[in-house]
Amino acid sequence: MKKKLTAVLLVSCLLLWGCAGGAPDADPGAAAEAAQASPEQTDTERSNMEQTALTVNGEAVSLRVWNFYLRMNQMLWEKQYLETYGDDMWSREAGEDGTTLADRLKEEVLDHICGICLACQHAEEYGVLPDEEKTEEIRRRSEEFMETYHEALLEYAGADEEFVFAMLSRQELSAAVAEATVADYEPEIAEEDAHREGICYVLLSTTGLKDAEGNLEPFSQEEVERRTLLAKELSERARESGSLKEEAEAEGLTPIEATMGKTNEGDGHEPRMLDAARLLAVGEVSDPVWTEEGWFVVQHTSDYDAEGTEYWRAHLTEQAWEEECGRIMEMWEETAEITVYEEVLDQADVKIVLKELL
Repeated sequence: MKKKLTAVLLVSCLLLWGCAGGAPDADPGAAAEAAQASPEQTDTERSNMEQTALTVNGEAVSLRVWNFYLRMNQMLWEKQYLETYGDDMWSREAGEDGTTLADRLKEEVLDHICGICLACQHAEEYGVLPDEEKTEEIRRRSEEFMETYHEALLEYAGADEEFVFAMLSRQELSAAVAEATVADYEPEIAEEDAHREGICYVLLSTTGLKDAEGNLEPFSQEEVERRTLLAKELSERARESGSLKEEAEAEGLTPIEATMGKTNEGDGHEPRMLDAARLLAVGEVSDPVWTEEGWFVVQHTSDYDAEGTEYWRAHLTEQAWEEECGRIMEMWEETAEITVYEEVLDQADVKIVLKELL
């Protein structure tokens, strides 16, 4: 099973290229230095962007690098939150200490950049070697990146193909190092933690149906009452026949066959439904369980699901890998010498400008 550890070093909203792990066949530091200035920039602009924004164990990170990550992630955050928070989203408080959403963005970008630097600085220690095939892939993805994003956004972010290649190379190298940190780590997963049991459930929604545009059309009171009665009848008929799946399909409903563990943590299914399922003996069917979505009816179908158990063991193993990698990263951070030049960072203000550009 592949060890997906980018969640530790690379915040999900910062994964602009979908890192897959591996090391580039190039010196990312040299590539970054060569890409520090676009030939279209004036000497003054080029000099300004070469200012040191921060250092990590003596390694300088330029204003251009900071601006690039900040702008690309500003775009992603605006796409996700602008409709909800409005044009003043960046001044909205994001914490009890008075920090704003803009502060939070800068903090996450700073952590991300430091994480990449620290990981790359340990590449030699973990024997992460260049790979020609990976380099070719990065070249291709760099080209796709330039073709995908709007020209105005690329200019605002200070991105050209060589610079993107350098950034992506560093990103890939850090992912490869993250994977290498736990290459020999085999976590012990208790059988009772991995154990999964089979369930089958049906949801009878009482909220409504979505139209072609995705707008919710609420059910009438009569329809809500009909569905409530159907949930009770379905539960009773399933008890008589011994199969919730068959009874649900006979009603034109969609039964979901799934698994459950000893707790709801990380499960993803409706907690109240899972709680009800654990009270059932194998084969038993629950009374309708009320939730904000509507009525759930669930049957406990087996006391052991082999496929579900194997999947959950893999899930817990991956979590353990990520936790171990995170522990190593924290250790690096604790001993790292990181200097931040706030006056340089502040030259890249976070404002609602991207929608105007695009």
